[in-house]
Amino acid sequence: MHDTEGDEARGPHLPDAVDRLPWSAWAFVLLGVGYLVWFVRSPNLDPNPTAADLVVAVLRVIPALTAILLPAALLTRHPDATSRLRTVLLGTILFAAVQGLLILSDALQPVFESLTPPTEELPFILPLSATFSTLIGLVSILALASIAFGLSQARRFEDVSGALVSLLVPVASVLATVGGVLAVSRLDLGDTPMSPPLAIYLASSVVVEILQVVVWAYLATVVTRGWRAGEDPTMGWALGVLSAGLVLIALGLVFGNAFLVDVNELGDGGNETFVTIYGYAVATAYALGHVFLLSAFAVGLPELDEVEDDEFVESDAIDDDGPILDDDGWPVVADPHR
Repeated sequence: MHDTEGDEARGPHLPDAVDRLPWSAWAFVLLGVGYLVWFVRSPNLDPNPTAADLVVAVLRVIPALTAILLPAALLTRHPDATSRLRTVLLGTILFAAVQGLLILSDALQPVFESLTPPTEELPFILPLSATFSTLIGLVSILALASIAFGLSQARRFEDVSGALVSLLVPVASVLATVGGVLAVSRLDLGDTPMSPPLAIYLASSVVVEILQVVVWAYLATVVTRGWRAGEDPTMGWALGVLSAGLVLIALGLVFGNAFLVDVNELGDGGNETFVTIYGYAVATAYALGHVFLLSAFAVGLPELDEVEDDEFVESDAIDDDGPILDDDGWPVVADPHR
């Protein structure tokens, strides 16, 4: 019979999953809620959206919201991340900060235009706005690099041989570079001459885009090696592989235009349906990649517990002459269950 003596009924309380959230994680959850409120009230959102508009809006908001929630997921599963996962935590915070910088960039456009108005030669470029956009891209790159490097530091097991995984970063770098150069060569600048400011603007934009591909490839390499080596949690590393893989597919589709044919040209030829499907494929892969990255940290990526041997030799069973032997000549081994 169940003994109820001494049991006390719990009063109104938050769900256990919510109650376990540390205050540091709550800060990013509230930021995520604030971002949703800002997005819904944004003047860029159609007040009477169609079904297609809603799909586009969801695909836009998912990467941003998941990025903001990354530190919350990490801190919830690893409350000691500030001391044991500093590099990963820094990367997730920077990744979340990118979304704030993007919102700030939109708000500062009038200021940018007043301080550095466009010139007659380059009416489509605001120098300060372009510089700020480059800064945002660099912060995003640093964030992903920190996450990947921090995860590699948290590894506990040696790599399993795999030459193809080692080739991922150099191959992605070459393909992204070729794609970026071809994309610039296809730009229709009209009567705009190629001036030094324009060259700098195009070069910086292409370099940032290439580095985005490279850093995602680096993350894909790290999580793939961790997954193949049997790191825990297995599901977390596997979700990391799916995340980086889907984002690389999305970025590959964007750069793929340069290798095949410009998707916009297909649209001009009457294939608007193909262009629409192509755009949805890119946005969906990119959004799902971010969802899987958040899920990876939500299930506990990376495992920090020390690897324990099933058996170990007691310290007092070893002297200067080696381990103490029993009557049968076997080393004295401690009880692993003690």
